[in-house]
Amino acid sequence: MSAIFGVINLNGDGVSKNLEDKMVDRLNIYKLDSIKVLNRKNALFGCGFQYITPESINEILPYYEECSGITITADAIIDNRIQLFDLLDIPKDLKHDITDSQLILRSYKKWGRDCTKYLIGDFSFVIWDEANKSIFCARDHVGKRTFYYYYSNNIFAFSTLIMPIYEALDKKPDLNEKWISDFLSLPLAIHEMENKETLYNDIFQLPPASTLLLKNNQICINKYWNPLEEVKPLKLKSDKEYEEAFNKIFFEAVSCRLRCTNEVGVMLSGGLDSGSVACIAAKQLNAKNKRLKAFSSVPIAEYKDYLPKDLIADESEYVKSIVDMYNNIDLTYCRSENKNSATDIDFFINILEQPHKLIENLFWYNQIVKSASESGCKVLLNGQGGNMTISSGYFMANILTMLKKAKIIKVIKEINGYSKLYNAPKKYITNAVIRAAIPYNFKKLVRKKTYKNIDVFKMTPVNKNLIKKWDLEKRLKGRGFYNYPIKHSDSNQMKKYIVDPIALSQIALIETKLSLAHGIVTRDPTNDKRVIEFCISLPDEQYVRYGKERFLIRRAMKNILPDKIRLNYEKRGRQSADWVQRLQPYWQTIYNKLEKTLKDDSISNYIDIDKVKKQLESVGNCINEESAQNVRMLLVTFIFSQFINEYSKISS
Repeated sequence: MSAIFGVINLNGDGVSKNLEDKMVDRLNIYKLDSIKVLNRKNALFGCGFQYITPESINEILPYYEECSGITITADAIIDNRIQLFDLLDIPKDLKHDITDSQLILRSYKKWGRDCTKYLIGDFSFVIWDEANKSIFCARDHVGKRTFYYYYSNNIFAFSTLIMPIYEALDKKPDLNEKWISDFLSLPLAIHEMENKETLYNDIFQLPPASTLLLKNNQICINKYWNPLEEVKPLKLKSDKEYEEAFNKIFFEAVSCRLRCTNEVGVMLSGGLDSGSVACIAAKQLNAKNKRLKAFSSVPIAEYKDYLPKDLIADESEYVKSIVDMYNNIDLTYCRSENKNSATDIDFFINILEQPHKLIENLFWYNQIVKSASESGCKVLLNGQGGNMTISSGYFMANILTMLKKAKIIKVIKEINGYSKLYNAPKKYITNAVIRAAIPYNFKKLVRKKTYKNIDVFKMTPVNKNLIKKWDLEKRLKGRGFYNYPIKHSDSNQMKKYIVDPIALSQIALIETKLSLAHGIVTRDPTNDKRVIEFCISLPDEQYVRYGKERFLIRRAMKNILPDKIRLNYEKRGRQSADWVQRLQPYWQTIYNKLEKTLKDDSISNYIDIDKVKKQLESVGNCINEESAQNVRMLLVTFIFSQFINEYSKISS
């Protein structure tokens, strides 16, 4: 993969060598194999390479094609290469000579702006058509690679990263107060509410599954893929046919992501998603006499379990069952010793180019990416999107869908099946179904008094003035956050989460930038375009039946995934269950730093200082799991203050 960047002066002026050098310098904190630049006439194009696939070694980027007057730079791994050879009439004996960027260029020349409909993989790219004076940019279907841009006064700047664009601006960019307000008020780890804006005014991000055309001083953004509207229902004759069709697509999604110049790794938990990815990858690599390196996060050695019986912090016994089943997996347990939610904050701010709220998970996630890279991996597989695709299937969502279709007999069968599977009283399950099925607006009306005085911002540090200025409560509730009472989704509504652009962009932010920092690429077969379309096409009964959730993946992975995992209905993994315990030995130091932070006037416009002070006092010098929410809010405040401090150091 790559980190692309560039500037095009549509007024015809050349791009200075000084600007070129400054943009290149911004890439120095990332682990790149080489950086190449093409500065021609009024266009500067750059590409920081990571040589991941065999074909990438032969990439010539940026590339100017003299016969067409087209310049291209790309951050891409194209997965449907064989299909494109046929569609583009490329002889298969050239398959090792044709690079991914050349496939993109040939696709653009044949299909124009519709080329993205034919490309499958992780990509973003920019094409400058000199003759037509047009700029065409694209981001892949699920937005696996970040893409930012700026356009003003006939200057168009773009990059995989934000900081190179900084250099193309004529002044230090102002912080986007609206974005910050959203960031500080959104629940848990969610970073943003607007998919086009960024933390900086005038610097935007291209949404997933979108193209950008700049011509005649006008920017036109087009969404080219909407599977929820485009995919037709799939009707097959039997469960076996569904399983075979699923495995054909899923196996291909894994296989194409094994294309690599070095070792392949997998981020492995004890669940269905990453476990299925690992098992299929191990089978396919074994056929080529290759090994798979697995990395699994486990709690600190002194961890004291506090979770209920159905949740487990240490999934190693489930992970081990996979290793025992396949003899070509090399397993590394990552305890992330001496790491916690407050370590490496400056590193993450610099790499991610913004503050973050991934309090519980970022430190161990980064440790796994780093460990995989240090062990020689160039590709790190995961199953990040699996809950919404390959292992979709939630009992209550399925029940609500059936009720809307008046399939009462099937509802009764599902309740009976669920009761038998979990040995739970039918009365209890039926009452839960009835409560969930009551129309939301009616529940809201009846319980209006109960929820009237709920402070939705109680556990957020956002300044009260910003709440009013940006109408945060109305906007948040309008987007489905802080709904009281709880709002249940049916199966159709759940499918929307598969291609939620905000969630996809946040995943891309973390994966793209940490990958660039460690010289590796993170790839997810469960979010393959073909897998998503297939999963959306299936009838609900393939996912949930007789109370059995995630029914399809459990059937399809028979004899592939160990039964210990495949048939596990009772226990779920809780990664990072030890995050508070990791902080305990260091809390006094963190506490002292927070006290100092709250005296800094530079954050007072954004942070409710008095509220955070009270939270700090209530938590005190000793923390435990009961104070986790308060600790989370305090750490978000601290991380944000560190970002503001870094921002203040940037010269105008």
